[in-house]
Amino acid sequence: MFQKLRTDLVKKLAGVRLVLVNADGFEHGRANGNGSLPDAKYISALRHGGVEFAAFSRSKSNAISSVAETLGIELHQGLPDALGLYDALKSELGVADKDIVLLCGGESDIPLMGKAGFSAAPPDAPSGVKARSYFVTYHSGGPAVSEIASLIYVAKKHPGGWSE
Repeated sequence: MFQKLRTDLVKKLAGVRLVLVNADGFEHGRANGNGSLPDAKYISALRHGGVEFAAFSRSKSNAISSVAETLGIELHQGLPDALGLYDALKSELGVADKDIVLLCGGESDIPLMGKAGFSAAPPDAPSGVKARSYFVTYHSGGPAVSEIASLIYVAKKHPGGWSE
């Protein structure tokens, strides 16, 4: 997908060990502009390389569960406060803030954005969230997760990252 990556993205993404996703957008962003389902090949490759993926949702939905299952991502539904999940995963995995990517969804993610080393937002996120994000994806929902995974994959293929 990405042949060249900005140097700043390589530096920020090469050491990523956890990707945390606000899955509330999965219901509306299940398919990309071409109508295809999200591609999980980069997620699978990263998981084999030691990168963990987790998603959270404030609501409970079969559509959200379906996309998370398609992507092979652990899903935590019905969470009123994602900050607790962030802290628990960080502690459980022994991961530093700088090694966490957060794919945001809404204004409730702003406190998490201040903690994560890299935050991204989909194009349909509120403007305040996009303004605080380091990167704005081209896609929403599951395809946005695939997009971020492909960025991380390419960053890790650069010198200093892991190789297959």
